Parts: sequence; C-alpha cells; structure tokens
Amino acid sequence: MLQWPILIKHPQQPELQLLENLAQWQQETAHLYPQELQIIDSQGHSYQWQGEAFYLATEQISLAAIIDWVRAHAGLNGHCCTAKLGANNIVQVFDMMTYLEEHSFL
Repeated sequence: MLQWPILIKHPQQPELQLLENLAQWQQETAHLYPQELQIIDSQGHSYQWQGEAFYLATEQISLAAIIDWVRAHAGLNGHCCTAKLGANNIVQVFDMMTYLEEHSFL
C-alpha cells in the first residue's frame, strides 16, 4: 500500500515533485497524464497510476537512480555541489527533498 509522502517524476524531465497527500496529488495531476508519471512512495516502492488507483509497479526503481534524480532536481533549483548529495536509504532521500523544497533558490 502506497505510503505518503511521494515523489513524482515526469517522463523525459529531470524535475521532481514532493507531494504530501492525496489532495496535492489530485491538484498537481489534474491537467497531466498521471499514468505516465514515475511514483516513489516514502518506503521506496515504485507505483503506477491506473484509472483511479495506485498499483505497485512491476519494475522497481533503485535507490541509486532516485538519488540521481534528486541531484538533477537540486541542480535545476540552483543548488551547487549536487554530485556530493548522497543517501543511505529512502528516508534520507525524502529528507533531502524536503530540504530542497524549503530552500529552493529559484
């Protein structure tokens, strides 16, 4: 079962979004094709949106790939030294994203 908050990544774009709850999800995806999004929950599980529900993806995204996404996201938001960003677990990834969202330079 999906655990909030979640990270969403749009296809072919380095930008990430941190969403805290279902209401934010509904607001952010109202004008998108949410079935194309890559979704990572706070436990590190990958999900897909199908119809009106989240389903566990058959292919899970590695922690290393998620960290690469966070590095790209940080760089887009004006943070330097993004190559030094790292995490040992998904909790640290979400902590980094929370920090980045609170301290965006753009």
